[in-house]
Amino acid sequence: MCCSCCSVTQQKIWVFLLAAVFLGLGLLFVIWWPNFITDKVYEMLPLSPSSATYDKWVQAPIPVYLHMYLFNWTNPDQVRTKGVKPNFQQVGPFVYREDKLKDDVTWYANKTVSFYGQRTWYFEPEMSGASLDDLITCPHIPSLAAASVMRDEPKLIKFGFNIALNNNGGTLYQTHTAGEWLFDGFYDEFLAYAIKLNSSLVSSVDSDHFAWFLNRNGSKEFEGLFTIHTGQGDLSQMGEIKFWKGSNHTGFYEGECGRVNGSTADLWVPNIGPEEYITVYITDTCRIINLVPTGETEIEGIKATVYETKPDTFDSGQRNPDMKCYCPRDKQPDNCPASGVTDLSPCTEGVPMYMSHPHFMYADESYANTITGLSPDYDKHKFFIVMERKLGIPLQVNANVMVSLHMRNDSDITILRDIPEFYAPLFVTSSKAVVNKALAKEIKLALNMPSIGLYSGIAFIVIGVIMATIGIVLTVTHRWCGES
Repeated sequence: MCCSCCSVTQQKIWVFLLAAVFLGLGLLFVIWWPNFITDKVYEMLPLSPSSATYDKWVQAPIPVYLHMYLFNWTNPDQVRTKGVKPNFQQVGPFVYREDKLKDDVTWYANKTVSFYGQRTWYFEPEMSGASLDDLITCPHIPSLAAASVMRDEPKLIKFGFNIALNNNGGTLYQTHTAGEWLFDGFYDEFLAYAIKLNSSLVSSVDSDHFAWFLNRNGSKEFEGLFTIHTGQGDLSQMGEIKFWKGSNHTGFYEGECGRVNGSTADLWVPNIGPEEYITVYITDTCRIINLVPTGETEIEGIKATVYETKPDTFDSGQRNPDMKCYCPRDKQPDNCPASGVTDLSPCTEGVPMYMSHPHFMYADESYANTITGLSPDYDKHKFFIVMERKLGIPLQVNANVMVSLHMRNDSDITILRDIPEFYAPLFVTSSKAVVNKALAKEIKLALNMPSIGLYSGIAFIVIGVIMATIGIVLTVTHRWCGES
């Protein structure tokens, strides 16, 4: 080593000074950097109008696709034939791209924020397995809902109702296009009659059209006003729902079963423990859904935890006594649904609709045994969220639920006379999303920053040690430039 313009002393000063600088920087990065950068990343997570989280929260950064499946009732004319079970054929998927935008965002001093979630769906024919013009036969919900309300009324009242139902479009089933059943809607004679009747029994009827998601597409207020914690000052509360429609209780189910909590699936608590479960509240389900960790996986090079629903997720106390409150009080203790479904009647104004895993997966066999055509498949029908736990970022979502209708014989109602008791599957809704490469790159950078600093520190230490070793060797062997 030679530096003709430097004296031996200057050479030693430069070499050992640089060695000390690299060693110092290396130790600083190794000891201080990982905790420092981790704290900085967590400081960026809480929600605020100027935070890095805000843009991705106010509008989803990755595409979400709604996969809808309808069930075509293939033999409704044979429903009264002894020994013939109702048969349902799944049709779909009908795939819609979902755009979700937070609207009327209002910030509060107590570190919460309220908003409406406006969803708009756009049909994607190339991704779909069927056409919106396909004809689908389904139970006629307006007729059956009204008949359910009248089931326990005195016979004289039911007699008059039956005449009105038969003379004003009442029927057991109808056939319409898939598009009409889903979003577009169709004119319904019985609904028009109900509005004209202006009875307290039909006070909730405000349209003479019917669809599963009528007036839902693009609606700002349909899902209600949510108030969540921003995570400022307490990351353990980030994204936690504090109020829905101004209350911390849905009013649909009693006690803890009606309490609003968990996430809206847009913002999650970071750094949760490996054994902790996660909770999501979905307006359409009228309740919270818990998902438990079931394993580890990797998506786009990011290690993550898989959270799934369980066989008792839609229980009413049979498998898990703590979930007894999902059985409506008027059905306790003897008429609670068998395990595997949630009775939705408290939030469907008494209509006997039920929610379960698709094709009654995990549910008591009594449901599927009343019909034919269903085929539960764990790989297709599981409800799961893949979460990167450290930052609380979902990498993949597959939220599957099925809604069915409990149909029973009623000798006083013509359309229900002599039919068997069965559970008619109406539709399966499945929200699917997978992190894209651009967002995955940002996530990996945030996750790797502590390691980048650590390994940089180790590299600096190695360089410092090498330089110090060279300086020591040159000093011992007297081989500095100009040294004799």
